[in-house]
Amino acid sequence: MASKKRGILRRETITVDGKEIEVDTFDAKVLLGSGEELESIDELLRQEEAEKAIQAALKEIDAIAQRYPDREKDIWYCYEVGKVLQFVSNEGFTDRKGLIWRRMAHDLRPDLFGGKRKNPEEAKRYPETMYYLGKQKKENVKRAHFGQWYEILKFKRIYEGKDSELLDKILTECESKNLSSVQLRQRIKELQASKSKVK
Repeated sequence: MASKKRGILRRETITVDGKEIEVDTFDAKVLLGSGEELESIDELLRQEEAEKAIQAALKEIDAIAQRYPDREKDIWYCYEVGKVLQFVSNEGFTDRKGLIWRRMAHDLRPDLFGGKRKNPEEAKRYPETMYYLGKQKKENVKRAHFGQWYEILKFKRIYEGKDSELLDKILTECESKNLSSVQLRQRIKELQASKSKVK
């Protein structure tokens, strides 16, 4: 059985605000007679669905952005955008999350995701953080600023929602101490290690 092909990126010129820019777009090819025609057609259709979902999400995010002029590190802007980004899991695109984040934050609208980054891999990190922030309880969101959440949501047990007790301890520390990113990362590791010893 042939392995399922993921979306491939190709270069395309589009017009944004009257200016022509080159961007990466999803691409797939159908090789007739290869025995993979149906799979390739399914993949083409799936990529088209993903692109439509991306465009719809960007419209929603653009409307949110109008309410947040200083949005880059505004926790509530990031949380609201994170709620919109749930389309990735709600519509079954989790297997191509990275490509979707890159498409949105690097190729199409970097202005909505912290600005243009030279490295597409780095650009993906911002919407990824927003996505996981959008899964948090609203009452917890205000307990840390965006820079702190950016660090907190690098830890798998937390972003998967598997350790609410650890998250509560971390947020309590964020509220009581002004920890830098490095200090917070170290403190999370310490709290994880002490929890492991108790078990």
